[in-house]
Amino acid sequence: MAAAQEVTGARLLIGLAALACACSAGSAPPAGEVLQVMEDFTMSQTAEGQHLWQLKARKADISLDGAARITEPELLFYRKGVHASTARARKGTVQTGSNDVALEEDVVIVAHAEKTTLHTTRLDYSTKDRRFRTNEEVLIVRPDARIKGKGMEADEALTDITLYKQETVLK
Repeated sequence: MAAAQEVTGARLLIGLAALACACSAGSAPPAGEVLQVMEDFTMSQTAEGQHLWQLKARKADISLDGAARITEPELLFYRKGVHASTARARKGTVQTGSNDVALEEDVVIVAHAEKTTLHTTRLDYSTKDRRFRTNEEVLIVRPDARIKGKGMEADEALTDITLYKQETVLK
């Protein structure tokens, strides 16, 4: 299954910024220095014409170190073309090579079909295996239960969750 990736201007701008730095008479900026600021940043991945995920952020600060710091990121995940879940945070980082995303501060995932909401302070998303991971404290709220734990791995629709050091309260 071939997957296509679409980035609204980001890769082009990163390439142009890197080329401009390489061609300038002065020394290259230090790694981590912001080269480009993009507002209303959007990128997505599709397979066979259907969205797999879409990342939106109010702002993206793109740097030479291969990362973009994003403000107010929102990740929308799809299964068979249907919106399955949404992850939001105050800030995050997206790696420009792999498109892996780290979400930080007030991270919340809402899985619509599962009627599940997940809360944590930091969450990493791998585009390679399409899984979330964290070593932080996690609270999972379902209509019939509140589950607390520390450390977690889950699929993007929250249908397959492995929670470590778990405490469950059934209603």
